[in-house]
Amino acid sequence: MRNQEYELEKQDGGWVYVIDGRRSAYYANCEAATIAAKGETEPDTFDKKLDDELEEGLEDTFPASDPVSVTRSSHAGGPDRSKKN
Repeated sequence: MRNQEYELEKQDGGWVYVIDGRRSAYYANCEAATIAAKGETEPDTFDKKLDDELEEGLEDTFPASDPVSVTRSSHAGGPDRSKKN
């Protein structure tokens, strides 16, 4: 749901945002509902960064027969093997 309009509504249980007639879960305050609604309607910066990395990979490998893959590793290094049992 990117680049869509949303409305905020005050309900008995809190605040909700409405997109295309669908209501969100309840939020404690208007600010929290606004942040959540914007998260669904505005492009995600992580998606943009990943798209940029993929585009760069495509440009750096063109022409090529193998598809480009963008992966990330959260593994910073191997286990410390210097310790003796």
